[in-house]
Amino acid sequence: MSSLSQRLAVFRKLPLRAQLATITATKANRVLSQKHDYIAGLEQIHAESLASATEAEKLVYQKAKDLLES
Repeated sequence: MSSLSQRLAVFRKLPLRAQLATITATKANRVLSQKHDYIAGLEQIHAESLASATEAEKLVYQKAKDLLES
């Protein structure tokens, strides 16, 4: 089993849309949704990735996020 730091390092390499999907799926999972530190780590990495994304990446991300929320 991989360590938390290894899982977060892999998560950091994912595209923004994949990060968003992972966070959404993790929160929806009955077991994983209880792991608040893990979710907080995912959300922090996601925020950092979003902050450093290009405008084009942010546009694609926003479209994906709108689809998830609709």
